[in-house]
Amino acid sequence: MKKHHLIAALLALAPISAAASESVTEALSYRAYIGGVPLGTLNLKIELDETNYSTEAKFDVGGWLSWALDTDARASSSGSLSAGAPIPEEFRYWVRDGKKERNTEMLFDASGNPSEVRADPVFRQRSYDINTLDEVRQSVDPASAVALLAAPRPAACELDMTVFDGRKLHRITLRPSTKKSEKYARCEGRYERLAGFKAKYMVPERRAYSFDAELTQIAPNRWRPKRVWAKTKFGNAVVMLR
Repeated sequence: MKKHHLIAALLALAPISAAASESVTEALSYRAYIGGVPLGTLNLKIELDETNYSTEAKFDVGGWLSWALDTDARASSSGSLSAGAPIPEEFRYWVRDGKKERNTEMLFDASGNPSEVRADPVFRQRSYDINTLDEVRQSVDPASAVALLAAPRPAACELDMTVFDGRKLHRITLRPSTKKSEKYARCEGRYERLAGFKAKYMVPERRAYSFDAELTQIAPNRWRPKRVWAKTKFGNAVVMLR
């Protein structure tokens, strides 16, 4: 599993701890490693009240790796809440790779479906691109996925969501693990590419990756990821709550 896939999985697994009827601001920080080497830190900020939400996420490459990888990224989302679940209105994503930067903005219709994607610089058209936003209806952006997990669910490890980042469509699922833990809810996860990827990434052996997650219960029907990890050819990739 590549670093950015594990980060994307974690971003979609980070629920808000307070009930939707409360006004709350929460900050969470996760540290990422691969093969025991620190990759960087994922910082999350979540704000919500009875009717609205906003989220922010920022990944900073850290340690000696920052000398080799001159890159960082941040994302934000905002929208309204319906029965505790988000209806996205706007998603913004900024990424810098060396001297190159890109800003992406995604707007949504009244039902929370993606309606427009803007990018600066404009995205170059590719043969494997998603043709129409009708193909990504009922998906959420990566930052709103944080708020989606604020809605109560009956079990920690029962989750199935599709995530659209403006170019690519992903799927993340959780199921109960056969390995039990007395302290945490132990889940088996799966990340899958659905659309918007080169053909070489859509072959069976590269299309999907498994990962494991430990979640701690923070309120009735609410959980927070404590640790997410996956095997890679470079060693175990691990993201841990600081």
